[in-house]
Amino acid sequence: MAVKVAVNKELEVQRAAKAVGGNLQAEVTLFAEEGLSADLARLSNELRFVLITSTASLAPFAQAPVDAVATEVPGLKLKVVKSAFPKCARCWHCREDVGVNPEHPEICGRCVDNISGAGEVRHYA
Repeated sequence: MAVKVAVNKELEVQRAAKAVGGNLQAEVTLFAEEGLSADLARLSNELRFVLITSTASLAPFAQAPVDAVATEVPGLKLKVVKSAFPKCARCWHCREDVGVNPEHPEICGRCVDNISGAGEVRHYA
């Protein structure tokens, strides 16, 4: 929860600066020390659902760029950027696979699978 709070604080800063509109326009990179990174990695692809962002990725703390934001969470810096990908008309996530399926030109692959396939399996969020 502390990581989510830290991300939300930075998203508010980015919204105020008009760098992103809503959370789902954001791509977040978490630069975390080893123990925290291991905990967050257990969420796998579901980390983006926990953070309510279009993407969420993990990187080693030592790789944090100069412009990464320090947080109140020990061993965590983060960087938020606006997604360059189109928004899915169904889930509103900005995803690179929106429109890949010609039968569903306005939705992402995850949504195609959820409406036409077996559907996704989530474990945490």
